[in-house]
Amino acid sequence: MDRQQQKHLRKAFQVAGPKVRRHLRPLLPQAAVSFAGVELLVNPQDNFTEQCIWLNGEPPEVESLKALSDIVAGKRALVLDIGGNCGAFAVPLARAAGEGSRVIAFEPNPVMLGRLGENVRRNDLGNVVRIEGCALGAEEGEATLMLSAGNYGQASLRGVGKGKADGSACVPVRPLAPYLKGADGYDLCVLKIDVEGFEDSVLTPWLDQADGSDMPDAILIETEHAATWDSDLVGRITAAGYTSRFEGEGNTLFVRDAGRLEGFGTE
Repeated sequence: MDRQQQKHLRKAFQVAGPKVRRHLRPLLPQAAVSFAGVELLVNPQDNFTEQCIWLNGEPPEVESLKALSDIVAGKRALVLDIGGNCGAFAVPLARAAGEGSRVIAFEPNPVMLGRLGENVRRNDLGNVVRIEGCALGAEEGEATLMLSAGNYGQASLRGVGKGKADGSACVPVRPLAPYLKGADGYDLCVLKIDVEGFEDSVLTPWLDQADGSDMPDAILIETEHAATWDSDLVGRITAAGYTSRFEGEGNTLFVRDAGRLEGFGTE
């Protein structure tokens, strides 16, 4: 499919209703899309994030991405991207961060793991981005990742909605704490987490034993599924010394009080 045909298909998809979109989705072509100084190869047929990038030329959470990019710009940063998807956050953040930075992207879904790796490769960021093909949780082990029909980015360890399941994968699970060791050796540390309602199972065990020296300076967390959490994770984060500085796109950005980002977002 040439560019002109893609343009017409994109316009048709933009104005189509849900039923027509379902018929058009299998026709959506794999495409390379540039934004924020990077180029991602996206597959819009079966992943909402990639579909938005193909359709709009940018990720669906572009304001959240910009907030984190502003934080790490030019800094020697440690970035943990928990729920790496196709690299919509990990790759632009790796490009924005300064020399000596490390981005660790966690993605347990075997399909998305391959796409993430390809996008790291095509942007020549293999020396910055480290990919961990695992989920995070309370302790080391394994778990069943449920895949969601039509949206690989919505796979979850909590399960998917009734009638939406499209197979499963047995994936390794590791705790968060070891990956934050040495965070104080960087200019700053940023953690982004979007794991479809499993956020409390990742962060609460870490908060129970967190060492002040290994606390991220900023945490961007998907709070859209907060009602499914087993605990008041937002309360735990604020009690640990963080203040909300941005809310939108289903996310909340917390910045550590009196930390290295003091004053960020207060203008």
